[in-house]
Amino acid sequence: MESKILSFGGVPTPSFLIVEKVDLPPLASSIVSGKDIPMKSGKLFANQKFDSRTIPVDLALIAPSKDEYQETCALMAEWLYSKKPQPIVFSERPDITYMAILEGGTDFTQFRELGRGTINLICHDPHGFGVTRNVAMDLTKELTPIINQGNMETSPIIDLTINKNVTDFFIATSDRYYYFGEPLDPTEKTPVDLSPTIMNDGCSTLQNWLQVTDWSVDGGVLRGAGVSSNGFSFGQGSTDGKTDYGTASGLWHGSSAVYSLDQEVQDFEIEAEVHFQATDKKQKGRIELYFLDSSNRKLGKMAIRDYDSGLDNPIFECRLGAMNEFNRQIQNTYGDKKGVFKNFHGVIRIGRRGRQWSTFIAKTDGINDYTARRHKSITDTWNKFSSSKVAKIQIHFAAYGNDPAVDQMRIDNIKVDEFLPKQTGKVDYLFKKNDKLHINCETGEILRNGTDATNTLYIGSQALKFPKGVSGVTVSDPSIFSSGTVRFTERWL
Repeated sequence: MESKILSFGGVPTPSFLIVEKVDLPPLASSIVSGKDIPMKSGKLFANQKFDSRTIPVDLALIAPSKDEYQETCALMAEWLYSKKPQPIVFSERPDITYMAILEGGTDFTQFRELGRGTINLICHDPHGFGVTRNVAMDLTKELTPIINQGNMETSPIIDLTINKNVTDFFIATSDRYYYFGEPLDPTEKTPVDLSPTIMNDGCSTLQNWLQVTDWSVDGGVLRGAGVSSNGFSFGQGSTDGKTDYGTASGLWHGSSAVYSLDQEVQDFEIEAEVHFQATDKKQKGRIELYFLDSSNRKLGKMAIRDYDSGLDNPIFECRLGAMNEFNRQIQNTYGDKKGVFKNFHGVIRIGRRGRQWSTFIAKTDGINDYTARRHKSITDTWNKFSSSKVAKIQIHFAAYGNDPAVDQMRIDNIKVDEFLPKQTGKVDYLFKKNDKLHINCETGEILRNGTDATNTLYIGSQALKFPKGVSGVTVSDPSIFSSGTVRFTERWL
């Protein structure tokens, strides 16, 4: 006989449990708020919301024998225990998932190998969740139809890729809108790119790079077959078909190449798309990107490396200054926990505006998805790292000592943007071509290329919601976007 609980926490109901009754209330308790009206009877309606939903469940436990009763109870406890709400699916509503956690006791009455009792599962979010739908926006039209088959409104997640430089735009439903930027009067202000891209190298060729063999790298020496390109990324070169980092005992060793920018930059952001993936925990390796002045003095670096021979734990590092000079480290982190950056494919960034430095790392697992994000900024209170201009970019791939090298280390793209000062009568573009915009209407999170962009919203914007049934989402100008997707999960009372 099918259990009344199909699964809890992704695990089917154990065979030794019989779910005798599930008291799933049709609606959670309604909470209505009102305001007193001076000199009048009654109250003024303010709002209505639903309280947490409590679901009593009657269980019967059947142990193999009387002597194994407590052991079977322990298995039941393991199935019920969780530190946070878990998805639960009931047989009477198999297409709807609730998020529940055990509340209160688990007192069971025992008779030989049998036990019976009632537990309470509480859903702090009282709603049920149905199908998650992904809708590709029709950018040949202003309106993309949306069909929400749940019986409640729901909040979408919207991902957009910008197709051209823009100062403002909106995305809206029938009664709400998100407006980005501010309306521009062309008779008063002229749009201008105040963050021009001065380098955007897709790593398809080393034609503009200088292979170097006598430049310095932190804690290591330059060896091996040189930096190579496979037509879409840079990596360590090979000798006789085998990746060749050279040799050096107790040191990092590998190759390096240098790119000279067309102009020196004061305020800037450097971004590299990198891939760093080991197939064995014993493997060690690093990818480093230094930025230098016109006299080849290192102004700082960012790197991803793994020198732990027992664990797959890449570290993200950002440092200002050279290793043997006065320096300051902005980041030297495993992320939120060790192992977060393993099997890494994503972006690393470092930038400067005046005396403010910022760093960023994130995995990019999808078109607009930035996961395992880590951002940190510092101010150059020492006034040591803000005067020299960046003139060159140096990249470096390395193995360590006699240890096996990380299998896959490559750079897929390097980009440098210059930040120009504001100009009278000019307004900067809000978004630029190829920017990725992520809008979570449930949490309010807005990201541009993985970093917070809530300050781009115009006052009065409201988070979008899709009502039940047929509705739509519209944009001010479809040509602004090269692609767009809308993702939402149907909700149920």
